[in-house]
Amino acid sequence: MMQAKLINDVTDLSWLSRAFDNDVKINVFNDVSTDWVTLEEIEERYGEEGVKALKFFEKIRMVDSRWTMSENGKAKKEYHAFYSSFHIHVMTSIDMIRDVFSIILMDEKEFNEVEEKIYQYVGDNGELSREVEKEFNFSPVQMRCIVKRSHRLEYRGMKIERLTEN
Repeated sequence: MMQAKLINDVTDLSWLSRAFDNDVKINVFNDVSTDWVTLEEIEERYGEEGVKALKFFEKIRMVDSRWTMSENGKAKKEYHAFYSSFHIHVMTSIDMIRDVFSIILMDEKEFNEVEEKIYQYVGDNGELSREVEKEFNFSPVQMRCIVKRSHRLEYRGMKIERLTEN
């Protein structure tokens, strides 16, 4: 049974603004909304961009996954859309929404440069988010938006780490 994803944190708008920003992401989400699909099927249909889209949906918890056995006896991970709608209820200060939109509206080239600098800074072991905020002069809200928008970074507790393959 499909459910509505509740969005009540203003920083979630950063990933939502990028969830369906190109045809590949739209098509991948349509595929996982229709049936369970494997990463290999997505890669075959859409290439590396499709894989990135599926991994992004997994990171933001828009897809559910399960393990199944293939014909040759190997375990394969399958994906399916978990949500069919959004319920957005956000109340925020002007300062917070300003910080959120400063990241949402950042052009792709500038965002990629910021993301790469943070990716290098956190290294293999990660770094406390407040240290990253200080180093790059971002507010806590901006930092949460950067990590939520990123395909390469994630929060683990109070640390920002490189997104790991699972």
